[in-house]
Amino acid sequence: MSEAAAGSTLLTTGIPAAPPAVAGNPAPVDGADAAIQGAIDAPPEWAPPKFWDAEKKTVRSEDLGKAYQNLEKLLGREKVPVPTADDDEEGWQRWYAASGRPEAPDKYEFKRPELPADMPYDEELEKSFKTFAHVNGLNKKQAAALYEGYAKTQMDRHVAYSTHQKQAVAQAETALRREYGNQYEQAVGQAKSALAQYADPEYLQFLEQSGQGNDPRVIRAWIKVGKEMSGDTKLKGTVQQTAQPADLDTAISNFRSQHTEALFKKDHPDHDRRVKEYNKLFEARFGA
Repeated sequence: MSEAAAGSTLLTTGIPAAPPAVAGNPAPVDGADAAIQGAIDAPPEWAPPKFWDAEKKTVRSEDLGKAYQNLEKLLGREKVPVPTADDDEEGWQRWYAASGRPEAPDKYEFKRPELPADMPYDEELEKSFKTFAHVNGLNKKQAAALYEGYAKTQMDRHVAYSTHQKQAVAQAETALRREYGNQYEQAVGQAKSALAQYADPEYLQFLEQSGQGNDPRVIRAWIKVGKEMSGDTKLKGTVQQTAQPADLDTAISNFRSQHTEALFKKDHPDHDRRVKEYNKLFEARFGA
């Protein structure tokens, strides 16, 4: 036996050395060693496969520990089953409470949206929405998200409607100015005077909501009524003895508010005519 084949330590001197392992082939192991090697290559039975690191051949103990802690927290909570029947009111109330619904509607907290200047905030709507959320078992986060989405939708609709209305007003004004020329202001003023005297609140609301208050055809019709009203003969007919003092007071107040500029500015083109009309109303109410 050569020196290279023998052991090189005191203890192993004279003992034949094991043949060197061939590259690519593992050293032979006996039966016990094979069992140990197989156990290391596979995850232990007590560890879920998702916590096994196949590359490092080890259990990810840190992840497994965190999962165990979370499980303990979950098992420590009161378990409330989801009701299976719609008419199980008591069961639903327990479920709502366990899901985070506040004790009362006024415990919800909503962030008010930044509304356009011409859109007032609806306090009653917020109150009603809180009641709705509470009745339907929403928790604070759910209710706030729904309210925010609803408020944004309403605001977007308001902005779109306002934009449309402004465009409609501009289009109607352009058409009527082209038709009436320098008599436009007077014609529209006559229409408003007639509308204020003869139209009831429901009709005014209809004109606003339907957009017909911007329809040149509707405006022309009221201009005609206003022209008839402003004539001296027609004016006298509206202030006969059959008129009641309260009606005349209302007519005087409306006339003054609608024609303030013409009444008090002597250089206004309608000043003389409006003063005569106003004096007639005043005489009908209080006498000469």
